Amino acid sequence: MKEFLAASDLELGMFVAELDRPWLETPFLMQGFLIESEQQLAQLRGLCRIVLIDRERSESRHMRAPAATPREPVPTSVASERPLTMVRQAAPTDFFQLLKLLRAYDSEAPAAARGEAPVFAWSPSRAAVGGFGGGADESGPAERGGVWGWLRARARRLRRREAPADQVSDESDEPTTDHPYPIDVPLEQELLAAAPIHAEAMLAVKDILRDVERQAPPDLGRAREVVQDMMHSVTRHPDALLWLTRLKRTDRYTYDHALDCSTYMMVFARHLGLPQDRIAMLGMAGMLLDIGKLTLSARLLAKTTALTPLEYDLFKTHVESAMKILRADASIDPALVEVVALHHERIDGSGYPRGLSGEAIGVFGEMAGIIDSFCAMTRHRSWRPAVSSQQGLEALIGLRDERFSAGLIDQFVQCIGIYPAGTLVELNSGEVAVVVAQNRIRRLKPRVMVLLASDHTPNANPHTLDLLYDPAVPGREETYRIVRSLPERAFGIDPAQFYLA
Repeated sequence: MKEFLAASDLELGMFVAELDRPWLETPFLMQGFLIESEQQLAQLRGLCRIVLIDRERSESRHMRAPAATPREPVPTSVASERPLTMVRQAAPTDFFQLLKLLRAYDSEAPAAARGEAPVFAWSPSRAAVGGFGGGADESGPAERGGVWGWLRARARRLRRREAPADQVSDESDEPTTDHPYPIDVPLEQELLAAAPIHAEAMLAVKDILRDVERQAPPDLGRAREVVQDMMHSVTRHPDALLWLTRLKRTDRYTYDHALDCSTYMMVFARHLGLPQDRIAMLGMAGMLLDIGKLTLSARLLAKTTALTPLEYDLFKTHVESAMKILRADASIDPALVEVVALHHERIDGSGYPRGLSGEAIGVFGEMAGIIDSFCAMTRHRSWRPAVSSQQGLEALIGLRDERFSAGLIDQFVQCIGIYPAGTLVELNSGEVAVVVAQNRIRRLKPRVMVLLASDHTPNANPHTLDLLYDPAVPGREETYRIVRSLPERAFGIDPAQFYLA
């Protein structure tokens, strides 16, 4: 359903179908787009008086027109006096050019270590954290009535918000609210802010793990600071750090896995609407999940065949070793240590070290187990290739109500989508692309960057496609769509060839 609106009435999440002026007279590259930032709103309000929106392609909260309310007409003289101001773009609109810019800033030492300020920096808006205090003494929704109770209540609210109008019940007194961390920063801008944060995080991970390998007490102070920066980036736009985490890698699986788990833990916690202090705690826990493995022998860790029962018993001691290392730090959050202690427990009692079952594990422990499993499956190992994100999710779905709670698995699938940022995909044209960012409206139609042509030769200058807008396949009477997701390194793709590794 399409509807004309005054430009002053436009909101984030609306899909703009037509303007009251030629598209070529505007800075918008796409003829039809989703309003995703305050910058775009400012441009539209500065250039247009009337805009045609498409409610069917807008976010769910805008799919139905609001009830009509009397309002004063806007005098023509006032509307016509609005200056036609252009808002300068802060990041390149061509995604591959953005990657080139990031590569120029990328080096072994992050910007902060070189004495330079980050390229861009934002502080979380009040709207992003309202009602979810960041201090340890403030009670967020996850603490009231227990995390499981809160998670179930939130699932009910999501179902009501997504249900058709005639199926929504008015019996509950729980308000329907938008997500506490709305995305109000374009991905391109957040990538510029996240790149130095990611570089600093990788150095912090290396320092911690090298300390443990040398049997020295790890200094967690630097990691705490960078996790705070990562948390703010994730709450602004989760796809930026996901992109960098999936596509920048080292030569050590341990380092990559630590950063993978940290990022995914925070992205998942953000999706659940947890308060910022808990998001940061879970990010720190994700970074330290496998710290105890560094106390095991290199031979055991490098073994490519099945472990013997004795070797497996020895391997399981890494959890106790991690707890011992972490508890030696007097400033450590006990909740963080508990998450590390629980990440190999399973609801059917088959986990270790304590063999806990059911809700005794808790949401945070299950979150850590789900993410540890997913990140391990989707990274290449010496004894087995990586699986695609889709295959990893399918494997987790197969464990619903067996090893992990069904509700939490479902929330994780909702959180990252079938095609998370950084996923390689094959298109119906035969071309191979990487997912740049998810579309929050149509999860099966992300924005992608085409890396390989239909004959699988590399594109010298990869271009982007937003599948939400149904771009046509050249020379064919069909639009682009994803045929399947691909595992890491499919078709011999080397991230360093295209990205930032």
